[in-house]
Amino acid sequence: MTENVIFLAFTAALCTVDIIGFGQFMICRPMFCAPLIGFFMGDIGTALWIGMITEMIWINIIPMGVAVPIDISSISILSIFWVCKYFMSLHEAAIWGLILAVPFAYLYRWIDVWGRNFNIRIMHWVEKGIQSGNSERINLGMASGLLFFVLRAFLFYVFAMIIGGWIYSSIYLQLPELILDGFKKAWYLLPVSGFGMVIHNFRPQKFRFLRHRD
Repeated sequence: MTENVIFLAFTAALCTVDIIGFGQFMICRPMFCAPLIGFFMGDIGTALWIGMITEMIWINIIPMGVAVPIDISSISILSIFWVCKYFMSLHEAAIWGLILAVPFAYLYRWIDVWGRNFNIRIMHWVEKGIQSGNSERINLGMASGLLFFVLRAFLFYVFAMIIGGWIYSSIYLQLPELILDGFKKAWYLLPVSGFGMVIHNFRPQKFRFLRHRD
């Protein structure tokens, strides 16, 4: 299990680096990273469904400038990892994983903010090196910033996969049948809600009944 967690956490960290840390390959999007983890875990079908739900509901969550949104890739990655690890192909368990992964996405957002503040220190260190004629600090600063980015994402996923998995399975086994039935229905209803979010975010203009009155 330890080897699987390390490998999957490293894979998830590489996906998370995209856009914010390095490149714009779109591998951080839930429609890619969730099926990738699902492929390694042996359940691509559930992973595609979870990735689709996450993508549509949070499709407008894009990091821009100093804005630091929640990390939606972690929502899809953690939820599919937990369900494949503990309750393979169980739809209601996948929905519970999707719900529990949201607080972990906010936790990663806090870690990301801390990491950006740490990168500012690296930037000042590079600037001092340039002023003193040491231009080698530019490449070193870029490499160290990227390394720390991957490292903190990797440690987060190791923690979330192990500790979060324990919380996930422990609470799920205590849930009443009424809630589990609701999760079963949510498995098919959430894509409808997600489609509504897509229409809401990409409509050319606001509908009249949604306009705010002065």
